[in-house]
Amino acid sequence: MLPYLPRHPVPDVVRVRSPTGDDLWLVTRFELGRQVLTDSRFSRAMAVAESAPAIHPLRADPAALTSLDPPAHGRLRKLVNRAFAPHAVAAQEDSIRRTARALLTDRREIDLVSGFAMPLSSATICEVLGVPPAERERFSRLADRAHGITPCSPQESESARDELRAYFVSLVDLARHDPGGHLLGRLVLAQEQDGALDERELLALVELLLNAGYETTIGQIGLAALALLEHPRQWRELVRRPELIPGAVEVLLRYAPVVPISFTRVAVRDVELGGERIAAGDGLLVSLLHANFDPAEQPDPEVLDVGDDMARHLTFGHGPHVCLGARLARLQLRVALEELVRAAPDLSLTVAPAALRWRPAEAVVRGPTTLPVSW
Repeated sequence: MLPYLPRHPVPDVVRVRSPTGDDLWLVTRFELGRQVLTDSRFSRAMAVAESAPAIHPLRADPAALTSLDPPAHGRLRKLVNRAFAPHAVAAQEDSIRRTARALLTDRREIDLVSGFAMPLSSATICEVLGVPPAERERFSRLADRAHGITPCSPQESESARDELRAYFVSLVDLARHDPGGHLLGRLVLAQEQDGALDERELLALVELLLNAGYETTIGQIGLAALALLEHPRQWRELVRRPELIPGAVEVLLRYAPVVPISFTRVAVRDVELGGERIAAGDGLLVSLLHANFDPAEQPDPEVLDVGDDMARHLTFGHGPHVCLGARLARLQLRVALEELVRAAPDLSLTVAPAALRWRPAEAVVRGPTTLPVSW
């Protein structure tokens, strides 16, 4: 079984202590979670203040899109939505498919994390950010260290983050001179045409593009593949009926969310929620994992059924802060599954599930770090 699958019943809203030592409210129900993620009484901007209760010791950049409340959030989100318009994301499909197919060609065994999900995600985010081909290997090494995907010391990780931020400046300058056909170029053009964001906000958006489109995609492909490997009948159903894959993407996003909890919010004023009194200044989190497995929303939530056409989930959040990379993540996961079904219909693990290595339990993004398979 996938680790960390939730167990119900649990209280709808429960007090928990975070790794930082702060006490917060954890919301575990689907409908209550949707309410918290859309209700203006719960502020995201207040949650990034130094004095606010937190789930993680690293504070988010106050200028980041994910740190803002309306109306500032809406101003930046409008620009980002242009860069992530359906046609702009759809234009990436051929490139993603070529990469995925090449990674599986003439292979009979592979590590689906290091040999498939990582290079596929790396190639995609480099296309999105306009990283020149000659610099992509260096960029990927930096991203892997910055996000802890490659084991390294905290000092090495921080050094890689600093180097990446400096590199983002050069990417933005490159996009100004040659916008190209990538999403970053569209974002820079939108900035210059509208003057709607400053340089710091633009660089924070570039960093967010990396966060939303790289580490999470690696984890999500690994989790989805493992879920299917642990349910071989469901894998065989996709092999037999690949037209089910677009819907199966939603099923797998519900069943195996790569980010199990939401960003922290802070109550602007006293609020009654799920029978509990949330005081002004209290921190709240939504357990996206528990919400996805809420038996009031999902009958038989622990059953994986790739033919389920009613799967709803909060894996990408909800409301104004819904994940900006959701459309691109769905595309990558769909193409990855389609190419795996085509190339490896007899896919199976080459080790026992218990032998797999995982990202640390305290990591924001979860998933296996190894997934050796053969076919």
